[in-house]
Amino acid sequence: MARKLAVTIAGAVSLGSYESGVAFEILDAIAQHNQWAAENTLPEERIEIDVLTGASAGGMTVSMIAQRLLFDGSAMADPYDNPLYNAWVQEIDITKLLARGTNEPPTHSVFSSNCVIAISQKYLTGRYASTPVPPPNPHAALPLNGSLQLGLAISNLNGVDYLQPTRSGGSFVYTDHQDQQLVPMDVKSSDRPDLWETIRATAVACGAFPVAFRVQDLLRDITDYPSPTVDRSLWNGAPSRYFAYTDGGVFQNEPLGMAKNLVDTLPGGHLDAEQRGYLFVAPKPKKSSELPYTNNANADPNTAFGTANAVYKALAERVADSVYEQSGFQDWIVAEQVNDRLQKLDNRADELQAMFQSGRLTAAQTIPVSNAVLRAFFAVDGAMTPAAIAAQQAAHNQLQQQYSVEYAKFGADVATADAWIDAVLVLELAAGLHEKEEMLIYDFVADPKLLASNGLSAFEGFFDVAYRKHDYDYGRSVGQQQLLAYKGQAGGVFENLHWTPKPIDPIDPSLNSLQMAKVNPQKRQQACAQICSAVDDLLQELDVNAIVRKLMMTFFVNKQVKKLLAL
Repeated sequence: MARKLAVTIAGAVSLGSYESGVAFEILDAIAQHNQWAAENTLPEERIEIDVLTGASAGGMTVSMIAQRLLFDGSAMADPYDNPLYNAWVQEIDITKLLARGTNEPPTHSVFSSNCVIAISQKYLTGRYASTPVPPPNPHAALPLNGSLQLGLAISNLNGVDYLQPTRSGGSFVYTDHQDQQLVPMDVKSSDRPDLWETIRATAVACGAFPVAFRVQDLLRDITDYPSPTVDRSLWNGAPSRYFAYTDGGVFQNEPLGMAKNLVDTLPGGHLDAEQRGYLFVAPKPKKSSELPYTNNANADPNTAFGTANAVYKALAERVADSVYEQSGFQDWIVAEQVNDRLQKLDNRADELQAMFQSGRLTAAQTIPVSNAVLRAFFAVDGAMTPAAIAAQQAAHNQLQQQYSVEYAKFGADVATADAWIDAVLVLELAAGLHEKEEMLIYDFVADPKLLASNGLSAFEGFFDVAYRKHDYDYGRSVGQQQLLAYKGQAGGVFENLHWTPKPIDPIDPSLNSLQMAKVNPQKRQQACAQICSAVDDLLQELDVNAIVRKLMMTFFVNKQVKKLLAL
């Protein structure tokens, strides 16, 4: 059986260039490895990417990757001439982002979304500009069945209502703003301009960083919300309606949980843990943001925080940081919860095994209970049909394979071993853990000190192609280093990887941790003027008195923006 990868790429702003460098190495390594597997007639040695999820910049990147996997694999052969490199290094730039079009009101965004839209059209719907459309040329990393699952994180500013019935006969309403676009695709049926226009528009919305880029409208079908509790009246009887969206990273910047959920929907998605990997790409490591507690009223709130120094400004900053960090960790929490629950199941399985082997439990005692409970899980309208019997046996066999080492310890006593497996299966089904496996995460995360474009909340890379190329090449180096490390891990997805890394251009260390003061001053001045103008527009919208507004702009806003841009 081929090994599978679910790839998640986090939000990154201009550090999409770093993530693209990592992604190139992963795709190139898998392509080389699968070519070796084909030449040696070893399909079970293949490594296949069957799930892609992303948020913000990562959502744009996985969308481009999805199209190359399905239809344009040869486009990813050259490290310095491929859609990821061209889009993230060569084409996006601050001069284009500052040039708002006539259709872009200055009160809607600081930067131009037209630039991003043009790039998305080139790399996601440009395929359909030519007639006839080129025949599909799948990438070697695509599963042999030609199918792929794409998930994009988006933030719904209107929100979707869900109705939970209450005992009074009424309902409790809650509104969900964390949204997603899930797209199952395959080579045969997904080479359509209408589908890719939907993906393109969603990818742009996915990366619409609040205030920096304008809000995007998306048409959503009611079938995108299959929950029985969704308030269908929002659609007014129509099959689809528009919602307004912003950056998906607001609520789920690292959608590993989305990847896990997509894997669970796949036929055969539940594999031995070693056969399934969750590959995570991000420009910064996960680390604690905990601030030490203090009771010193004079302590700097940025280095220690408590009631004594919780003044308005410090409190507002801590609340904002807490909300941001919590949203960023949401899907890591999902991953950890799944792994914790599976570990508890393993512990219970070990305890049951010890009880069977010591004689405290016997097959005669447990089989009647297990059979009754399993019948309740698998029976169809109360009857154990041939399909139900087959499903129960498949679940038993799957668990037996998962615990093959422990099963073998029963030796010739197969009856007791099977009774133990069925008892564990009851626990697994009761805990909702059937068709779930431990999430083994392969991370490709940057050392921030070695990036050029961290400044200005990672917008710094847009100021110069040299910064973006530096980060792309650094991403390639991280990709190669991590793949070599994972290749040495016995039993993992990348064990026995057959791959020869391609040369990386020399990386200029003087660009590491680049300070804003070294960025082109003319571009910084232009950005400063546009940001200050946006703040002035905001103050006008808030009906701030003209004299007060002028004073605020002169003595506070302009100074703060100039400080931010090292002017």
